[in-house]
Amino acid sequence: MISCDECQRKLVALFDNEAGKDDEKLIDAHLKDCCECRVFRQDMVRLRQRFVSITMPGLPASVRDEIMQLAHTDSRRGEDRRRDEGPQRRPLLLRFPRLVWGAGLAALFLIAASWVVSYNLARKVEALKQELETSRREIALAKEKEHLEQAQERQQKAISALYFRMQELETRFDRYSSPRTTFLPGRQNGRFHRPDDM
Repeated sequence: MISCDECQRKLVALFDNEAGKDDEKLIDAHLKDCCECRVFRQDMVRLRQRFVSITMPGLPASVRDEIMQLAHTDSRRGEDRRRDEGPQRRPLLLRFPRLVWGAGLAALFLIAASWVVSYNLARKVEALKQELETSRREIALAKEKEHLEQAQERQQKAISALYFRMQELETRFDRYSSPRTTFLPGRQNGRFHRPDDM
């Protein structure tokens, strides 16, 4: 249920033809129970009837003629004032049409030139990007090649070290396996003795 203030606001809107169907239902529901708002509605109806019955007074013919004459003289004064001030200045666009056309053409030329320059710059940037990508690939390949060379070098060094170690072992083996060398079953003082030393 709506309050009395809200109902009275909606009643005013209803008399001004600004209320909707839902507002009418709310007003009717409220007016059933509220005596004060019913009195407010009756007062509104009476006021409206009084305003409708009042006739608006018209202007006397002499006053209307006087107002028209004043308006006519004001318009003449305005025309005279414009004549006295001389010719009004025309806008810059109308006074210097060639200058306007020249400025427009210069602006178009600048726009076209900036478009061409930006297009060329975009192409150069794209070419530089491709060159950068190619350089990155070449650097990556060079690094990979360097790693392979280092790995081959390390492998070669390991093979050389192994080869020298094998030669050393072969010479030792040849030295101890000669027919003149005979090993005794025991060691004395960390040396092997030949049979003739015994």
